[in-house]
Amino acid sequence: MAKQTMKKNTSKKVNVKKLKASAVIILLAGVLLIFSSYAWFSHNLIVKIKTFRMVVSRNSGLEISFDGINFGRELEISADTLIDELVKTYPNNTSQWSDMGLRPVSSNGITNHNSRYFNIFFSGNGVQYDSIDLEDGYIYTEVAAEDERRRYNSFIAFDLFFKNDTGSPVDDNVYLTEDSQITIEETADEEMVGLLNSIRVGFVKVGTVPLDASVNEIQNMSCNNNCYSLIYEPYSTAHTNLSIERASKYGVNLVDGEYFDTYAFQRPGGPIYVENTVSGSPNLDLTYFQLQETMTENESDQPLFTVPNGITKTRIYLWVEGQDIDSLETDSSGADLEVSIGFIKDVTGYDSFD
Repeated sequence: MAKQTMKKNTSKKVNVKKLKASAVIILLAGVLLIFSSYAWFSHNLIVKIKTFRMVVSRNSGLEISFDGINFGRELEISADTLIDELVKTYPNNTSQWSDMGLRPVSSNGITNHNSRYFNIFFSGNGVQYDSIDLEDGYIYTEVAAEDERRRYNSFIAFDLFFKNDTGSPVDDNVYLTEDSQITIEETADEEMVGLLNSIRVGFVKVGTVPLDASVNEIQNMSCNNNCYSLIYEPYSTAHTNLSIERASKYGVNLVDGEYFDTYAFQRPGGPIYVENTVSGSPNLDLTYFQLQETMTENESDQPLFTVPNGITKTRIYLWVEGQDIDSLETDSSGADLEVSIGFIKDVTGYDSFD
């Protein structure tokens, strides 16, 4: 199978000539170990993370840090770095790692502007059945906890601090760059490409403090009812033939090249029958689901958030969206995955930038 990459709509890209900026590239390589599953609620669907690297490609005033103390152009992270070592400089961090692999979950972001944590829903017991013929499967969902560091979780989450010391008189916008892409190895089968289309990256902007703020002030920034979240959907219109075929079983007409709405979980509970969980299905139970609003790969002219002169705290999420139409069922041997997310800061308010 040919290598799959995100395609940008050039008519919607930020004018790079006006952006003399700092770029942050997140490079994520993973090994996806997938086993036979029925719907996304199965415990068998596992995405194994191999490496995770963050790089500032150009240093013109924007730097990044995991602890708000040690800023730089490049950050290498792993379970050991994020869970074991970070506690030495950021004792109360609540990083989440997936040592046993990412498992499909569902989220619509934060529930109010005073929370910096996404509501991440998962099915703890998988699909359950009332009869031995495995008909009428149902699930219960609950919200994943992020009150402490966890090496074993179904998703990845961590705090990321942006240091902007360019002296801009106004807040600078931060965008995704055209370097943002997801690629999968050429030998990946169609089911793996379908799963690739279900990846989500989440962002929460928490707040900003002055450059000379104390470590305690930096690390303990809170929302003050001003938190803002955004979900990035890198493959909003790509659907494999296999995904199209499987969606049709649930009465869903899926067309490759056309955007298809995802209805993510909005509340825990159950029982919710599997046939009532499929996004776009006429049987979708809207008691539990809400339209997931995302920024797509063709919307790079839309800023993620703004960064004033100072240190801005954000929270980053990476997960497989189980309610995405392309993650209905998977039976694959796995493939290598690379995720690259680039950030670029504009120069709003500057007369010149050298």
